[in-house]
Formats: sequence, structure tokens, C-alpha cells
Amino acid sequence: MKIYHICEYCDLVFNTTEVEGQEGAVELKGICDECSSELGFSEHSFSPKNFWYN
Repeated sequence: MKIYHICEYCDLVFNTTEVEGQEGAVELKGICDECSSELGFSEHSFSPKNFWYN
């Protein structure tokens, strides 16, 4: 089975994965690196943060 990773913003295929087993294809939504950087997402923005207020 082939998995096509499609960007939610630009609708382009940014990755493909092949999985053993059944035949066919499936699409999986995500965000490509280019759109992610344009939107200001980074690895740090997804990490949990603790805020302490006094």
C-alpha cells in the first residue's frame, strides 16, 4: 500500500511511504516543511511550556 502525505495548505504531495501488505493507496493530510516554516511553526512551538506567574 502506498501512503501519500499531502499538505493541508498547498495540496502538494510532500512525502510517500510504501507499506507491505494490502494493495492500494491512501492519502494522509499534514503540513509540508515549506508551509510549516512560512506559517512560523517550528519544533520549539510544539514543545510543552510551563509559565509561572508571581
